[in-house]
Amino acid sequence: MTALRPDADADADVINWCLRLSNGTMSPQDRERLHEWLAGDAARGEQLGAALAAWDAVEADADAPEMLALRRDALGAVHRAGQRRWLRTRFVPSPIPWARPMLWAIAAALVLTLSVGSLLWWQGGRDAYRTGIGERRVIALADGSRLSLDADSVVTVAFTAQRRNIVLEKGRARFKVAKDPLRPFAVRSGRNVIVATGTEFSVERLSREIRVALFEGHVAVLRDTPQGQTNAIVRRDGRRLTVERALTPGHEIGLPVSGTIGSIGPALGPIAGGESWGAEQISFTAETLGAAAERMNRYAERRRIAVDPGVADVRISGVFNVGDVDAFAQAIAATFPVDATVDDATIRLKRHR
Repeated sequence: MTALRPDADADADVINWCLRLSNGTMSPQDRERLHEWLAGDAARGEQLGAALAAWDAVEADADAPEMLALRRDALGAVHRAGQRRWLRTRFVPSPIPWARPMLWAIAAALVLTLSVGSLLWWQGGRDAYRTGIGERRVIALADGSRLSLDADSVVTVAFTAQRRNIVLEKGRARFKVAKDPLRPFAVRSGRNVIVATGTEFSVERLSREIRVALFEGHVAVLRDTPQGQTNAIVRRDGRRLTVERALTPGHEIGLPVSGTIGSIGPALGPIAGGESWGAEQISFTAETLGAAAERMNRYAERRRIAVDPGVADVRISGVFNVGDVDAFAQAIAATFPVDATVDDATIRLKRHR
């Protein structure tokens, strides 16, 4: 008896997750394990997504007599394999030469015959991902895209056969989008919809604006208006341009929550690139104090910063350790006409009297 080969082991994992998704027996704990499995290797999401897509493509033939027989045989084989794997059996008989094709044949049988109605998780359901104060997560999505979620952030994901929809409810997220021109990848935050195909970008939701930074490819940004959705507009070099034309890799736009014209500039500070994403320091360049405090608060486990409206527009620059809100407040009070009042839960910044 020899250990199961890594490639056959990976095939069996895909089969088992297909089976669990098809049976509709996914508990919250199972979903978390699935997310961890997907995050372990970017290729897994693409493999599982391809299997589920093929499954959907042959839905019309699922009730054919020959397909029903194949389903019965495949389910029996997968159940037997699943029992060994989920009980953590360490060894199985040495695979014979056709073991890998057979595993994929079983997976194909599942794809061809199990009902799509049980795939609400992938096609019509929603998954919510969230992080706590100071926590970061990287999630491999079922289409092969990668989601990097910053601290104190919330997103919901809803994939269908036609669209890939994500809502950024709070905080900041970075997306590396798997190419699929026939299935748009759209991120909504507030009244803004960012649409991309095969690109890498981040979206940040602040109290006064939405920021979109582009690292690769291109994106279009639509805004909800009483007249319907229109292209978001930014001002660059005295001209008004759509975001799709104005935003190039290495730059970011800011779209005000109240107002129509956005601004554009270099992607600076904590979202300047892959090296700074998730770093232990956070930098600001001519950032408003209000926005800087919101970013610092994502890592503030002990106290949070409250900024008085009278000083929220003060522009600051500097580099700070994430989570060290006390040092941040002290530096602001020492540099600007700002007073810092501290209690157990809050550091309040207001104009110096």
